[in-house]
Amino acid sequence: MRVADWDAIIVGAGPAGSALATRLAPQRRVLVLERAVLRARTAAHGAPLPAEPAPTERVSPDMQAPATAVAATGAIASSRPAAAAPPGRIAAPPVPRIGESLPGAARVLLQRFGLLERFLAAGHAERGATISHWDDGDPVWFDHLRDPNGPGWHLDRNRFDTDLREAALAAGATLADECGPLHASPVGGAWQVERQDAGQIHRAPVLVDATGRNAAIARQLGIPRRVDDELICLHAYLPPRADDEDDCTRLCADTNGWWYSVRVPSGQRVLAFHLDADDAELRALRSLPALLAKARRQAVLAEVLPVTAGDDVAVHARPAGSAMLDPAALAQTAPGFFALGDAGLSFDPIASQGLFHALASAESAASVITQSGAGGDAAAAGAQAAFLAEQAAVHAHYRRRWQDTYAGPARYGGQRFWAMRRAADDASSSRIAASA
Repeated sequence: MRVADWDAIIVGAGPAGSALATRLAPQRRVLVLERAVLRARTAAHGAPLPAEPAPTERVSPDMQAPATAVAATGAIASSRPAAAAPPGRIAAPPVPRIGESLPGAARVLLQRFGLLERFLAAGHAERGATISHWDDGDPVWFDHLRDPNGPGWHLDRNRFDTDLREAALAAGATLADECGPLHASPVGGAWQVERQDAGQIHRAPVLVDATGRNAAIARQLGIPRRVDDELICLHAYLPPRADDEDDCTRLCADTNGWWYSVRVPSGQRVLAFHLDADDAELRALRSLPALLAKARRQAVLAEVLPVTAGDDVAVHARPAGSAMLDPAALAQTAPGFFALGDAGLSFDPIASQGLFHALASAESAASVITQSGAGGDAAAAGAQAAFLAEQAAVHAHYRRRWQDTYAGPARYGGQRFWAMRRAADDASSSRIAASA
C-alpha cells in the first residue's frame, strides 16, 4: 500500500471537520476523509473531469504532494455520478435535514474561520421571535432584541455545509470523498488510517473523529459512548403556503414529548416531534396525517399548520438524545486523538446548540493543536487533556440547562416522558453531590 504522511487526518467533512480543516490547513498538511459522495463532476475551472478511472486507478492525491496542490486541481473524482452543481462546487448530499439554526454568538466563530462575509451573503434567514407554550398558562413570546449577539439565523443547511467544505479546500486542505471502510490505530507514536478501497495508508500525529453521532472512529477504537436518553425526532418538511408569513420559532410541550416548527429558508415549514424511542405512539406518528393531526391539537401550532399535506411528504426519524464519549476512556486514548461536534458530545435539540458546538469544538481543537506544535508526546498529551477539560465544562453547563428545561411543564408532570427526565435529573444531581 502507498503511504502518505500528513500533519492531521480528519474523518468527516461535516461542519466540525470542515471548520477544523479550515483553521489548520494554511500551516499544516490536512487530509479530510468522507464516506459520502460530495464532488460534482466538474473540475475547479468548470472543465469536465476525465473519464472515470478503474477502481485501482482512482484519481487521488499524489501521496507525497502538498495538500494545496491537490486542492487547486480538484483532482478527486467520484466513481458514481453526483448531483449537478455549479462549476467547481462541492455537491451537497441529498439527505433530508431538520431545520437548524445558529445563535448570534456564532458570529465570532465565523469570523475566526474567515467565513463571516461568505456566510452573510449565503441567504440564511434571520431568526424571528420564539413562541413557547411550555409551562402552564399562556404561550410566552421571546424576541432577541436584548441579546447583544443578535438574533442568529435559520440555516439553509446544505448550503452551509457546502460553503464550509469549499472554505477548507480554499485554505489548502485535501478532501477525499466516497471513502470505503477505514481502519484507524495508533502505530509507532502516530495515528495510522488504512483505506483499503484505495490501497492507501495515511499517517499523522493528529487524528480527528468528526463523523457525527455515529462516532465511527471512536467506536472503532473501543471508546464507549454514553447515551443519556433514547430520544427520537420525527420530522417532515411541509410544502410552502402562500399565506404562511410567520417567521417565529414555535415550541410546545405535549403529553409524551415536545414540538418544534419553523419556516426554513427554502420556504418550507419544518414540523418536528420529539418522543421516546419506546413510545407506543411512535409507529403511528410515522404517518404524516397522524403527525399533523396530533400537532394541530396544540393551539400554538394549529394557527400555522395546514390541515393536510401532499402524499409525497415523508416523515423522517433520527436519533436526537444527548450522548457523549466516555471521558475516562478518552483520557486513556493515545495522544493526538480528538472527537469533535456530535461525535464527542451530542445535544438534545431543545438546547439548540448542536451546530454551534460543532464550530466551537473545532475552534477549541484548532487552538490546542496549534499550541502543541512540534512539542512531542508530552505536548500532544497536554493538548488532548486541555481539550477534554473544556468539553467536560461544556457538558456540565449543558446538563444544568437541560435539567432546568425538563423540570417543566407542570401540567404534564405525571406523564412518563417528563417523569423519566425528572428522575434522571435527580439521579444526576445525587451522583454530582456524592462525588463533591
